Amino acid sequence: MAKASRPTTDLVQEILERPRVSKKRALPSNGSTTKLTLDVDRDVVDWFKATGRDWRSRMQQALRSAAGLDKDADP
Repeated sequence: MAKASRPTTDLVQEILERPRVSKKRALPSNGSTTKLTLDVDRDVVDWFKATGRDWRSRMQQALRSAAGLDKDADP
């Protein structure tokens, strides 16, 4: 015996009512950043991740500071 199919509108409504899975949010950019792929030692990434939620921003600040581009430094 064939299973009775539901009207398409019911299926669409069911999909629309499902809880949405949150996507990874991209870091905000004002256009002055460039995306790149970079191999970093696991222990370094683990250390930054252990510092909390904004670990990528802290890594960015550490790179800026190491390059002498620290925005907060006196000229």
